[in-house]
Amino acid sequence: MPRRRSAKSNYPPPYASSTAALLTPLHKYIDGNALVRGDNLDVLRELPDECVDLIYLDPPFNSNQFYVAAFGDKGRVGRQLRDIWRWNAASELALNNLETLAFRSPEYQRLLDCVRGVRLQAGETSNMAAYILYMARRLIEMRRVLKQTGSIYLHCDPHANAYLRILMDAVFDEKQFRNEIIWEYGLGGSSPRLYSKKHDTLFFYTKTPTYYFDKPQIDATSVRMKGQKKGATDVWPIPSINNMAKERLGYPTQKPLALLDRIIRASSNPGDLVLDPFCGCGTAADAAASLGRKYLGI
Repeated sequence: MPRRRSAKSNYPPPYASSTAALLTPLHKYIDGNALVRGDNLDVLRELPDECVDLIYLDPPFNSNQFYVAAFGDKGRVGRQLRDIWRWNAASELALNNLETLAFRSPEYQRLLDCVRGVRLQAGETSNMAAYILYMARRLIEMRRVLKQTGSIYLHCDPHANAYLRILMDAVFDEKQFRNEIIWEYGLGGSSPRLYSKKHDTLFFYTKTPTYYFDKPQIDATSVRMKGQKKGATDVWPIPSINNMAKERLGYPTQKPLALLDRIIRASSNPGDLVLDPFCGCGTAADAAASLGRKYLGI
């Protein structure tokens, strides 16, 4: 896991090379800073109930693509990231486990109903069904570890955002939906056959109606309010990271620090614990450390 270079951040965290090495002492990391290498489902299940203040996740998008991450000095260290999903024997086993849990818990029954609905619409053995089942098992654990006053931001794009919105309703309850945030990133390609794709989606949910939120203030652009601040809307024009930016680490799906800075400022206090279960190159951890929050990245 690469370390992000930041003058404002005390970044070197406790670190272990595998999940197994961390299972025994994992609980102590909710009081400090840690990056954990391993299957986030295994790690999430080791965490105690209601220990996290804010969750940001930037999971695979079901894009059906391979990505290559170039880490290290001059990008000499490469790692292939696979965002391709197939229904297989492991999917069948996971579904069977979910069906067993549904007999014991109404929460799991609602989750199972959602997964079954996706299978009915997208196909019982489709890649979308496999992807949503993968996400469902992790999101219900995220809800368990989130505090009653906590918030979660799920980052996605048009590949699966319609299905993920339904899944988030099933896990967190549609009444706890707060915003569909549009991240307008600007850079990217264009096509003569469709509108240029220039945004991602973030679904903002809370665990209960009582949650911390400090609405971000941004520069007003109207003539009438020139030089003043105004509350941010649900459309965030934040540039993506260009190829020459100092914060670029060579990670293909890296998100800008400004995006995570806004989320963490809005939905946590100094000293709170921020969890990123798909932490990639560590942008959320870096932003959290810079803002005086604790972090746990998986």
